[in-house]
Amino acid sequence: MENTRQSVFKQALSFGLGTGLALIALSLLFFVFDLTGNKTFGFLGYIVLLGGIVFSAINYRDKHLGGIISYGQSFSVGFYTGAVAAILSGIFTYFFFRDIAPDMIDTMIRDAEDNMLRSKPDITDEELELAMLYTKKFITPGWLGIIGFFSYAFFSLIFALIAGIFIKKESSF
Repeated sequence: MENTRQSVFKQALSFGLGTGLALIALSLLFFVFDLTGNKTFGFLGYIVLLGGIVFSAINYRDKHLGGIISYGQSFSVGFYTGAVAAILSGIFTYFFFRDIAPDMIDTMIRDAEDNMLRSKPDITDEELELAMLYTKKFITPGWLGIIGFFSYAFFSLIFALIAGIFIKKESSF
């Protein structure tokens, strides 16, 4: 099999777009089947992200580097793949909460208020009002998109650091 050299960025863009689209599809499935707030299924997005990072780095090693990849190269392609997926997911999250499900924001705000009242039953009305004022400032489509991006970007960093340990293959000579 002939190995063709490809840049890390082209590899990351290709696999990052695929991973990002898989994350979007997963989000839409959660929305359609009303599993959006389900904590049991919440980890599946991170599994998809990890899978995209690992598959991208292994594919890059085997198809473009002749089966040899350094830790740094593995980390780079993995992290950039995750970063592209995070950007795509963050943009989708913004448009999702702005255009597809804006009513979910009201539900999130009500849930936040219920959680505050449940965790701190002796909270005064003034404290609750102030807390809800700040909550409403950060539960907007823009902030949810930014938070989603940084969450996936952070986990991309962690996953790429760990995956690189197992994916690297140094030359034996």
